Amino acid sequence: MQRLAQFFSRQPPPTYNILSIGFRGAGKTVFLAGSYTSLHFNRKQARLHQEWLECQDPASQEKMDRLLHHISQTQQYPPPTLKITDFNFSVKTRTLCGMKTRCHLHWWDMPGEFYQPNNADLQLLLLSSHACCLLIDAPAFVRERSYQKKVETVMAQLAQFLPQSQSNRPHYPLAVILTKFDLLPTERNRGQLKQQLQPFVQDLRSHQINAHGFTSAIPLISFGASVTLHPQGTAAPFRWLIAELKKTEQERSH
Repeated sequence: MQRLAQFFSRQPPPTYNILSIGFRGAGKTVFLAGSYTSLHFNRKQARLHQEWLECQDPASQEKMDRLLHHISQTQQYPPPTLKITDFNFSVKTRTLCGMKTRCHLHWWDMPGEFYQPNNADLQLLLLSSHACCLLIDAPAFVRERSYQKKVETVMAQLAQFLPQSQSNRPHYPLAVILTKFDLLPTERNRGQLKQQLQPFVQDLRSHQINAHGFTSAIPLISFGASVTLHPQGTAAPFRWLIAELKKTEQERSH
């Protein structure tokens, strides 16, 4: 009965602002394209109450189509993002009463150079956001001590700033995503990397930040004369963020 009441409710679906941050080369734009591919093109096979993504407006659809077309035709990943790119998505689901829009997502894809220590513009965006994805280049983290130091600095700043900025939004959802996980040479490297990052994730949680770790791999697969993305693990962070945001909203309404 509760689901029926929610379905027929006239209250518009909420809109959540989500930031995607990480240093240049972490694969933020590729992750977004892979997530969209994974969640959008499986919509016909989606089970009851399972979410998928659709572009909310023609501008977002055009940007996504252009991104996927570039990958297909050039057989290469897209070039680095040089400016803030935003996408508007609708999160759809199938219920016993038909298709329903669960919520809308305003996704900000940030260029790597934007994340600098004490960047006031980034702090303002964090203030306006409901959740965040921090993408970490897994091979770079394993190989380069300087990259490890930069990631450690990022996490320390998030642990310091987010609790202050989110005083009215406790348990801020932060997805920590290890990208290019398939490019790590051995299973031992993968296990070691997860162990290395676990203390940082635990520290974020100790600051009332709802941090959760994920891994992602998005290889290019040949398909005739073109290529297509073959996302692995990209849907999980999106679904987790959506579930956590909805959970927070339900807690506030009670």
